[in-house]
Amino acid sequence: MKEKYYVVAKTITKWKLDNPLENWLGYKADKSEFWKSIYVLYYKLFDSAYYKNGLPYIHKEIEKQSPNLSKIFMGGGLLSYKWLERDMVYSLHRYGINFIEYFVHKYYSLNAVGREQINNLRLQYGYCELVNDPSLRELFDNKGLTYEKFKSFYKRELVTVNSIDDFSLFETFLDNHSSFIYKPLKGVCGRGIKIYRDVLVDRKVLFEDFLRYGPFVIEELIKQGEGMSVLHPESINTLRLATFRVKDDVVIYGAAVRMGTGSAIVDNAGSGGIYCHVNCDYGFIDTNARDYLCNTYVYHPDTGVRFIGFDIPQWEEAKQLVKEMAKTVNGATVISWDLAYSKKGWCMVEANDVGEPNLIQGNGEYHKQLLLELIDKYFEE
Repeated sequence: MKEKYYVVAKTITKWKLDNPLENWLGYKADKSEFWKSIYVLYYKLFDSAYYKNGLPYIHKEIEKQSPNLSKIFMGGGLLSYKWLERDMVYSLHRYGINFIEYFVHKYYSLNAVGREQINNLRLQYGYCELVNDPSLRELFDNKGLTYEKFKSFYKRELVTVNSIDDFSLFETFLDNHSSFIYKPLKGVCGRGIKIYRDVLVDRKVLFEDFLRYGPFVIEELIKQGEGMSVLHPESINTLRLATFRVKDDVVIYGAAVRMGTGSAIVDNAGSGGIYCHVNCDYGFIDTNARDYLCNTYVYHPDTGVRFIGFDIPQWEEAKQLVKEMAKTVNGATVISWDLAYSKKGWCMVEANDVGEPNLIQGNGEYHKQLLLELIDKYFEE
């Protein structure tokens, strides 16, 4: 399984004991359930803390997925709980797959060859560590720094508040925008994000309330264009584009659309949103939507919009914009960009120096081989 650019990234918890014995056991485990049990036992004995800490997360994820698991049959019978537990431990250490990804990609139905075709978050961390400048992590984790670097692509105002000394910035912003979106300065999956409309409360009280939770940003609301609001008007439905840059050549190697459901204002799959794969050549949705509980949707559950065949508005303009963004920072080799379609056209929402590979892998396109070929090209230049 060991591939040319295999890296256990230093920036995440070590998930693999990479040594000849482990590699041999993994090779054997690919071929039989007996050796898979031995491989799992190896981790139970020699990485016991990681093994024990992981089990509650496995059990929690199986419980979350249980409504759909009851519909899955393998070998003439239902998937057994013990088999799933063992296979999830094996898949984690053998392939780096996390427990959500395990169900998203239906690992339980794939053999070793099929599993190797799929990129995952842990592998993506390794690829990014190889080719990205290390300083990008801080740049893209900090929404204020990202805004300062890419201000021209945002097409809206954003203010960063780090301490009580920034109250005047906060107050000036509210003079111009009575409605805004609040976000923690650092955060993922849409957690902590809130929209405030026509704010009339005491500004000092609101400021101190926000600051109790740490540094934050407030930004002008995006007025979503009809071409994307038709999917779900309550949320800003974003376009995820993954790019790989070699010198001045930028390749878009994956695309997806994310949208909210119900009254949710965020579109993140990690916060209950749904997502679809987008054809990179022609800019239309080419899969049904799905969520992280493995439910699939032919139509949006609220608006009734059919997903397959839905055209992304101004597709060529979106691609051109993201290529310009990718050339803004040196060392930004492999980046996932989130765009929103506003009444001013496409604009930047945020960037991720890693980005979840789940979102852009669909319709039989797993992109892992393409990524490896692009890394080849990167090192050849």
